Amino acid sequence: MRKNVTIELFSREVYEYMDILTYKSQLREFFTLSLDRCMKAVGAKRGSLFLIDGVRKELILEVAKTPSVKLEGLRTPLGERVVGKVALERNPLLVEDIDKEKDFSFYPRYNNYNSKSFLSVPLEFCGDLIGVVNITEKNNGKVFDDRDLRIVLSICEYLGIALYSLKRYLDKQKKINDSLKEEIEQLKKSVSSSQKYSSLGKVVGGLVHEINNPLDGALRYLNLALDSLDEESIVSQYLKEAKDGLKRIAKIIRSLLDFSWSLSSQNNLIDINQCIEESIFMCSHYISSSNIEIKRFLSFALPKIPDYNLKLAFTNIVKNACEAMKDGGTLTVSTSKKDNIIEIIIQDTGCGIPRHLQQKVFEPFFTTKSMGEGSGLGLAIAYEIVQRYKGDIFIRNGEIKGAIFIIHLPLV
Repeated sequence: MRKNVTIELFSREVYEYMDILTYKSQLREFFTLSLDRCMKAVGAKRGSLFLIDGVRKELILEVAKTPSVKLEGLRTPLGERVVGKVALERNPLLVEDIDKEKDFSFYPRYNNYNSKSFLSVPLEFCGDLIGVVNITEKNNGKVFDDRDLRIVLSICEYLGIALYSLKRYLDKQKKINDSLKEEIEQLKKSVSSSQKYSSLGKVVGGLVHEINNPLDGALRYLNLALDSLDEESIVSQYLKEAKDGLKRIAKIIRSLLDFSWSLSSQNNLIDINQCIEESIFMCSHYISSSNIEIKRFLSFALPKIPDYNLKLAFTNIVKNACEAMKDGGTLTVSTSKKDNIIEIIIQDTGCGIPRHLQQKVFEPFFTTKSMGEGSGLGLAIAYEIVQRYKGDIFIRNGEIKGAIFIIHLPLV
């Protein structure tokens, strides 16, 4: 049977409409739209749409287009009433006069219909029962015929596909929402940990300074004592051993001080080139395992800037570039100063980023990776850090392949 214009328009509207279905009220609106399409196609003024409850083996009346009676929520066991029989047997039904149908003479039915002719069609997809559509009371008062049945069958074929796709869509959205809830809980824990680490950093920093001052004094007096002694004397040798030990302690104290700076929220001045080198080092596992070549074009005339965790932004971008070059490639990093702007360019030779996704990649939780392979937060964090500098970050594709991340940091 040829697909008529009404059916093609219906199927197009269904799939476009499914993109915005999220809430229960919108689901009901979708069911109402579907039932209206069936009724208009055959010129009917009454109809109903049932969905199957597979657990309880019942049909639930989702939408009922009746002038005066509200029947939504009504449950009908499979095999009972006309709709239950159609659902159980999976056979479409055309009735011209129900009083003349012996098979339904003992079935209870509602007496508020003005017509004894109706259509009842099962909704199916891939052998699974989804529900039943009932249509009754033609506007012109005539009975339904085979042509009406074929039209409703054709529409229900599309509707079955749409409802099945909708269910899969909602199941997928539920999984995504559950995953996002888990990500949010992890972020809350991360924020809590960051606050604890910030406090710890301040405590460690204060402790380090308290230890560092007497340590400097001890080293100073050791040097004075060594200057006044014969280098070959046994006392001088003991003092040299003591000095070496104090130097090791000083080195540990220096490391603790660096650690406290990384944990606390102090706005230390940082060297951008050093941040890039440390970010590359942090990703050395990805670089070596994927056989990635690193090219550097760094300007050494860059002023230092406040530390708003810029190294984390570089690390996320470099890691993203390495993941795009799992089969090898080249990572090129350059820095320069143009007028009052520091420009950082990180370029890879990976698969690139489609133009229509180049702004979306900075949105939180947006990812093109499979579920479980990425949180969608790495580039969003990089974007947020760049915003702290009131800077800009944008993407363009390379001339041949790959992606180019360009960061502009204004010098205030």
